[in-house]
Amino acid sequence: MSAVKRTLLILLSGIVIGLALFPMLNRPSPNTSATIESIETSRRNAIVRAIEHAAPAVVSVNTVYDRSYPRYPDRFFEPFDPYSDMQRIPGIGSGFVIQADGYILTSSHVVDGAQEIFVTFPDGRRFDVLDVFIDRQWDLAVVQIDADSLYVPQMGISESVIIGEWAIALGNPFGLHFEDLNPTATVGVISAVDRIVRPEQNARAHKGMIQTDASINPGNSGGPLVNSLGRVIGVNSFIFSQGGSLGIGFAVPIDRAIEVACQLIDQGSREFWTGLDIHNLNPYIARTLGVPTIKGALITVVDPLSPGESAGLLSGDVIVMVNNKQANSADEVVDAFRYAAVGDTFHLKILRARDRLFDAQLVLEADPRSE
Repeated sequence: MSAVKRTLLILLSGIVIGLALFPMLNRPSPNTSATIESIETSRRNAIVRAIEHAAPAVVSVNTVYDRSYPRYPDRFFEPFDPYSDMQRIPGIGSGFVIQADGYILTSSHVVDGAQEIFVTFPDGRRFDVLDVFIDRQWDLAVVQIDADSLYVPQMGISESVIIGEWAIALGNPFGLHFEDLNPTATVGVISAVDRIVRPEQNARAHKGMIQTDASINPGNSGGPLVNSLGRVIGVNSFIFSQGGSLGIGFAVPIDRAIEVACQLIDQGSREFWTGLDIHNLNPYIARTLGVPTIKGALITVVDPLSPGESAGLLSGDVIVMVNNKQANSADEVVDAFRYAAVGDTFHLKILRARDRLFDAQLVLEADPRSE
């Protein structure tokens, strides 16, 4: 046999053997299959399962606000123009089911003052809101829809929240802008608990808040904060931001949120009105007003025909005691009223000018904004 024929025979033999062995070489080994199966299993981790448990109860809360604007935005023409242009402004928020018979928890700032409110479920069902119950003290609201047999997620226990455990913020930050209505999930950890937070300078402090670095984007407000077991541990409320996310978000603990929600459902909105604006004192303000202390709460505004006016209070007065308990700051005065209801009477000790102390009886009335 010539050398050329021998070479061709060897090549053909190699090709035949290669074709025969090719399927065997490409067949996954038992070890490879086990690895793939392990990866698939690990993908369905605790966070994935937690989202699956809670997501069906999360809704998009869509609102419409009417805003009027002067037709001629100029001070000179405004007194002569009794007409204004009306603009309808959409709003977006989130919420989640807390009772199967149609009650949904959200944030009060999501729905407060809205002329129209409707909620949309991940499966596309849309419901107009029948009633709204608001508690501005805790930035919480309950909206009622005509539905039953709704899915309710499992609630956690606020005291069991652990600093450093996984935290999942669920919500609909873009509302109906996405055709897919499933909630968006962002993941972080519990950064701190029992925080005292003042969102803005001179604003009242929020106490007992849960802090998380899970992103709470605009539109996520009112959605649930969930732990790795899929249990709701808080209601997403607000973030600290300077033009972008700083990884500092806050949620109302679920125990307090459910307590407030049950009160709203059973008794309706219990919003009261004092007609007072109060602020903390500082040495400069105290000197200017001739007040011999920087402790207490300075009354800066007394609304006409308000409970504050009926109690004989004036701008410049300082509240130094509430119900026989010393009040060292505006925050302490707010705390004294935190669990108050319409009709309650508060006994105030008032400092007026340099050394005049007198007692005042403040009777709480229904907040006109709740009508």
